[in-house]
This record gives sequence, structure tokens and C-alpha cells, in this order.
Amino acid sequence: MIKDPSASGTGPSHLSPYELLAPAGVTPWTSHKDMQDVSFELLARHLMTQVTQQAWDELRSVRRRLLVDLMLYDVDLAAELPPAVDDIDRALAAEPDPPRPDTSVRAADLVDLIRFDV
Repeated sequence: MIKDPSASGTGPSHLSPYELLAPAGVTPWTSHKDMQDVSFELLARHLMTQVTQQAWDELRSVRRRLLVDLMLYDVDLAAELPPAVDDIDRALAAEPDPPRPDTSVRAADLVDLIRFDV
């Protein structure tokens, strides 16, 4: 992953939470379970400050971490959107039977599709 240059980070330093927590060994590949224990590493290394506490808070919540991770991708929408729309149009045109409007998806059917590294 690369950092999106247009995305500003946390706090007055404008560094991403990953950059702020790098001295404690945190990377985008750090598991969610390991992220929960980062505070102990920060305390052991005398790195726990208000800024690193805020960065850790952003990364220990799955929802907030996904938002931070989204900012790691440098995407040129003007270049990426037209081919993506063409791909979707081709896939929809190749669909033999369009889905019926009365077909609904139950939440229980989606449970197997949703997985978090907890």
C-alpha cells in the first residue's frame, strides 16, 4: 500500500496513524488482535503521548481503521472510473436473467461473506 498524497494525517503533524505508531512496529499489515496490544508496547518504549494515543485509538476500532486504510490508496478517479463503468456495463449485459425486483437478500445469507480479523 502507498499513502495517498492528498490525504492528511492525524493531529498537527499531519502524519498518518501508521506513521505515528511505526516506532512501536505498527504497519498496515498489523493484525487487529496485535493492534489491541500496541498500547503496552508504546508504554514500554515510553512512546505513549497524547498524539500516539489518538493514533492508536483510530486504529484499534475496525470501522475507524478501515477508513484510515482507505486513505492509503492513491486513486486517480478520472482515470479509473470510466474503465470500471465499462466493466460493470459488460457484466450486466452478459447477465442472462436480470434479477427479479421482488428478490430480497436476508442478512443471514450475508454472514458468511463478512469476516473481520478479530
